[in-house]
Amino acid sequence: EKIGLEATTIASSFGKILMNEEKSLKDYNPKDIGLALCRMISYNIAQIAYLNAKRYNLKRIFFGGFFIRGHPFTMQTLSYAINFWSKGEMRALFLRHEGFLGALGAFLMYEEGASSTIIRNLSERRDSRANFVERFTVGRHYSPSGEVKPRGKLERTHSEKSWVEKFMEVGRQSAGMAKGARGDVAASRDPSSATDYLTGVSEYDLWGAETNYLSSGLDVGVLHVDPSLYQFPLLVDPASYEPSVVDISKDEEQRSYWIGVLDKQIPATCEKALASQGESEEAQQKCDAFKWMFGSHLEKLLREPQVYGKFGLCEILEMREECLRECGFKDTYIVNKESENAAALKVLPDLLAELDAMDESARLLSLIEGVLAGNIFDWGSQACVELYKNGTILEIYKQARSNLKSRPWRVDTFDDFRSQMLRQTETNQRYRRAIMFVDNSGADIVLGMIPLVRELLKRGTEVVLAANSLPALNDITASELLPLMKQAGKFCEVIRGGLETARDLYKESRGVLPDVQPLSPTSPAYSPLYIIQNGQGGPCLNLRRVSHDLAVAAKGADLVVLEGMGRSIHSNYNTKFMCDTLKLAMVKNRVLAETIFNGEIYDCVCLFEKAEA
Repeated sequence: EKIGLEATTIASSFGKILMNEEKSLKDYNPKDIGLALCRMISYNIAQIAYLNAKRYNLKRIFFGGFFIRGHPFTMQTLSYAINFWSKGEMRALFLRHEGFLGALGAFLMYEEGASSTIIRNLSERRDSRANFVERFTVGRHYSPSGEVKPRGKLERTHSEKSWVEKFMEVGRQSAGMAKGARGDVAASRDPSSATDYLTGVSEYDLWGAETNYLSSGLDVGVLHVDPSLYQFPLLVDPASYEPSVVDISKDEEQRSYWIGVLDKQIPATCEKALASQGESEEAQQKCDAFKWMFGSHLEKLLREPQVYGKFGLCEILEMREECLRECGFKDTYIVNKESENAAALKVLPDLLAELDAMDESARLLSLIEGVLAGNIFDWGSQACVELYKNGTILEIYKQARSNLKSRPWRVDTFDDFRSQMLRQTETNQRYRRAIMFVDNSGADIVLGMIPLVRELLKRGTEVVLAANSLPALNDITASELLPLMKQAGKFCEVIRGGLETARDLYKESRGVLPDVQPLSPTSPAYSPLYIIQNGQGGPCLNLRRVSHDLAVAAKGADLVVLEGMGRSIHSNYNTKFMCDTLKLAMVKNRVLAETIFNGEIYDCVCLFEKAEA
């Protein structure tokens, strides 16, 4: 008041102590001293940062370090100071994983051992840099121990509780504190005041900060480095590549819809998870953990859309699978996949014989129709789940074939694809190598994709089938695909011969996926059929991080086939490649169809795109 400043303005740190000579430090509350000290240091850091940013005409300032990490008070003080001195022109920003920055360069420059025969030159060493992958787990893996007491005992010490129960407790406490902080405290001009520093604090800080007593050792959104994942080499513009078509962190309507869909699917997912492990009491406890874990992530995204940064359908769908794995469910749909594969294999010979009786033009159309009809089998789609309740897999497939929407489909460039194939036949040409990303088990892979694979093999094209590395919904994995293709080989010599050729070439190259083989009089009788992991653990396809074998297989490939809603519509619908591309899917979600191409449920997509330079 003496010098005309408002009560909320700090004229001088520790000014009262210096001006009042009658008191000593002992006369002041230690908490007030600590608060003033933190403010002084924070304002000093902020002012230095502001002056440097002003000198270089920068508008965004990133802060990191132990003084900031996990301390909402420090972050808000810095934000307030930068905003104050810059008059709102600059922003203070904080990285969720800034603790990794010190080792960032070392991880990005990761290289395989010097003795590796894979890395031969500088450009390949650049491609071998590690990838950072965010895992949306919340604690250590579920591991029942002797400490876990039977249900019904009400009072137990913290150490006696399983991590599942601790997680539930933390969730309740955190949600309660966040609600109280937002609902009971009004914002002031200085957001770093002692009484209201929780106002506006992201719930992420309450859950993820190691120094917060609520965290109980739980981590939300942990960054991992994976040196085995690579960028897919056939992307036209890797720098601007974005797999997800819909960014739910920015689109409120889409965010609300998709989170609602996934939330409604939790009971059905738990039912499948429980069945996959025999419906035991332990499995039920894991289901309870999954409900809380995934449900908490969804609630967090609803309240704080930016808490995980840019977040698309790819990420939220993979988050569900990570939560299932974290809770001990390795393959939720294993029972369904096995039964559907067996049922579809029984009718495969008749389907192949029917295709062989057609002329080339009609056969190509029937092959694509078969892929589109088979793609209806998706346990991630509520519309598909309803179909399962009313018929067997073969009944649904036959119905899908007969009810397939007439051409032109919603997205239909099939005639371009057929013309390309017929032209190759006339000129005795072929695709050298096709990389085919497969989707679901059952009729999708057996009655849809296998006939298309066989067609390409018969034309002399090398085929690389890329399937999930880890289970997700009813998607087939690479480890499941190999025995399935061997079963199909019993009915088809082309499939069997392709697997045998691939096996022999692998042996010659000492376990490394070989380059495209040139045509010669000594070429094998059957084109090779390779089966590899794609590096994914979710139902979508993020080509920023694929397996090493897939990155190697891309060398010489001149056709990419993306099959399924997750791999060609949820993700990669707008992605351009340096080779010809065929995107095939049946859309099993009304909102997705309307959003992307103003379509409707069960619309078909057959998009053939020529290579871009």
